[in-house]
Amino acid sequence: MQVTVEKICSFSNPLSSPHEVNGDIYMVSENGDILVMNNELTIDTRMGGQPSSIAIERDHILIYIADMAHQSITYRQLNQLQQQSNNQNQEGAKDFVTEYEGMPFLGPNQIAISYNNLNALFFTDSGPFGETNVENPIGSVFMVDLDGQEIKPTALAYRCLAHPSGLALSHDEKSLFVSETCENRIIRFVLTNAGIYAFSVYHQFSGRFGPTALVISQSDFLYVARFEFSVGNENEMGLISVLNPQGQLLENILIPGSPEITGMCFSLIKPTHLYLTDNSNRSNRLIKCVIPLEDKDEEKKKKDKDSYKVK
Repeated sequence: MQVTVEKICSFSNPLSSPHEVNGDIYMVSENGDILVMNNELTIDTRMGGQPSSIAIERDHILIYIADMAHQSITYRQLNQLQQQSNNQNQEGAKDFVTEYEGMPFLGPNQIAISYNNLNALFFTDSGPFGETNVENPIGSVFMVDLDGQEIKPTALAYRCLAHPSGLALSHDEKSLFVSETCENRIIRFVLTNAGIYAFSVYHQFSGRFGPTALVISQSDFLYVARFEFSVGNENEMGLISVLNPQGQLLENILIPGSPEITGMCFSLIKPTHLYLTDNSNRSNRLIKCVIPLEDKDEEKKKKDKDSYKVK
């Protein structure tokens, strides 16, 4: 399926990690800026470093930032971002986690927060592109218990992954999906009844470079951005693959001119609106495409249910 896209805005530096808050779209730029798009694109704050992603907690009070350059997860109050331009004495970001058992992180990549059952923060640790790869699979996935007496990371997979990047939690928060970009596959971490995480390959792709951004639809379908390096061809296509809860490929969505998708989020206000950050050919843009989400998901869910009936 090919969908039409609408360009919302563009920026001078690569973009990633879009998040919707009360109709505004927050995202990060590789040069250290946190941006917000409402009626126009504005710079909320200049973080410095190299933020690779953000996550905003449920009450919209705290924002967590994965900083590749400083090799840490930091945090600050969200309203400080909004006030900083009017108050130069606002407190800066604070360190949240900076190491694991005395070892520095390679460079956190993406963040996800659980809201309902776990109250935990998950993040991938890949370092800059090329630091972890097929020949040197030393990337990790970590969890931080936000209710714990001590804020410290727990390794769910330690120094064994080839550039882990995107993250997505299932709605019941029992499954965590991770893009292992350089192995061109999706890993699933399952929370067992014993309270530990086990992981295995959820879906193996072929073709294109590898998956990056992940997002879960309202019906628990996994949308996977299939990254490919842009070569400047005007006919290049972005590709988003849709997987059902059993890990089966249901559909490929083609996005014209956007092979380098770095971030995705569904709108909470209009669930059929899918926002993407795309850096193809240095376009560095936020785009929107409309997915017939509910009709398609419900129809596919019925087909999946029927296909698993015992005959």
